[in-house]
Amino acid sequence: MELKKKPNLLSKSGFINSRLKSVLGDSDFKEILSKGFSYVLIRGLGILISYAFTVYITKTFGASVFGLFSIGISIFMIVSVIGRLGLDINLVKFFSIEDNIDDIGLFYRTLIKSFLISSLICVGIYLLRFYITNDLFKVPKPELIPYLNWILLSIPLWSVTLICSSVSRAQKNIKWFAFISLVSRFLFSFIALFILLSLVNEPIAAAKAHFYGILITAIIAIIHTSIGFKKVKVKSTTNSWKFIRESLPMMLSSSILIFLGWMDTFVMGIYETDHNVGVYNVCLKIATLTSFTLLAINSILAPKIAKSFNENNTQLYKKLIRFSTKLNFLVSTVVIVIILVFNKFLLSIFGDEFVKGSVILYVVCAGQIVNSFAGSVGIILQMIGKQKVHQNFVLIALGINLVLTLILTPIYGGIGAASATVVSMAFWNLASAIYLKKKLNITSYYNPFKSN
Repeated sequence: MELKKKPNLLSKSGFINSRLKSVLGDSDFKEILSKGFSYVLIRGLGILISYAFTVYITKTFGASVFGLFSIGISIFMIVSVIGRLGLDINLVKFFSIEDNIDDIGLFYRTLIKSFLISSLICVGIYLLRFYITNDLFKVPKPELIPYLNWILLSIPLWSVTLICSSVSRAQKNIKWFAFISLVSRFLFSFIALFILLSLVNEPIAAAKAHFYGILITAIIAIIHTSIGFKKVKVKSTTNSWKFIRESLPMMLSSSILIFLGWMDTFVMGIYETDHNVGVYNVCLKIATLTSFTLLAINSILAPKIAKSFNENNTQLYKKLIRFSTKLNFLVSTVVIVIILVFNKFLLSIFGDEFVKGSVILYVVCAGQIVNSFAGSVGIILQMIGKQKVHQNFVLIALGINLVLTLILTPIYGGIGAASATVVSMAFWNLASAIYLKKKLNITSYYNPFKSN
């Protein structure tokens, strides 16, 4: 019997070794793994710092203050993505093509326009601040106004930061892109929070620190990008207004995704107490651990798909998609299992009052499993010129989310809000994956039986 088992073991071992050699021997796979690993490490640092920032707030002021801050951040995320006009995504696609690298003027033109438009939107919201805080919420929240004021000041600066980081992403400078977009905001915010609380112990310090963190990040991002271009000029061979029009479908898709991700928090703020909003957002923050791999892969995959698709190298981008999907699904599954097993411990880090959010955490993790199974559908559709198709799917998902959130949140609270978000995001991920397979013969979803 032993003699019969040995060949099986050897054959399995040989198969594994051959698969590893084929993966590590492929330059594109190797780049995704190496740069993806670097991204995960930097992203991990960013998550730890953001958790420290959150724990500092919750331990110092409790769930209610963090709830107010979270409502402000939901407004921050929604408005900033609108102000960027989709330019951060379109610039990745544009500067991934070598012939466009010298068109520096387009970057500066779009940067200025995004900053001005973001600022105008923020002014409009500032003028409506009393209506938003007193009339929009079921229970008036005048205490939200100071938080909102500081949040609005940070929005144009964040738009500038992400547009600058998109250039680094297009040039495959993934470490810098990851640091600027994922780490620096909370790193400098945490330092600012520590300094502010050492001077005056007041809840508004959270919003002030967030503003100062983004201000420092924006300054660093502009300086780094300008040095990289080596010169500043506003003349461009590309019509910037036409470029913005081409970016709008990406903006709409990104806006809808942000709405999907933050609408539940905003609606929770309308119907629930600040305390419950705080608990809910801590659950979401823990669940984002599962997005580590997807974000890492997407940061590298986007310019590679754009380049190979532009060169009509169908075999290459299909191969990259299959490999990245498998990697993402397997790693995400492991992370989700760890979260579910240690959920009470992870929640208790923020305070004993957060442990009651374990059921919400289960629901959100279930949605993350579906998302990781579907693959990087958003990036794929946008990088191959199907941004309008992507836009339509997420627009339908937004409608589903809006209806379900307004129905379920008043009845079931955080569990209802989480369920609405999971259903809507699962729809657009799975629908996009089916479209890619049926219409374009691109397999974005996890298929363990299909080789790379």
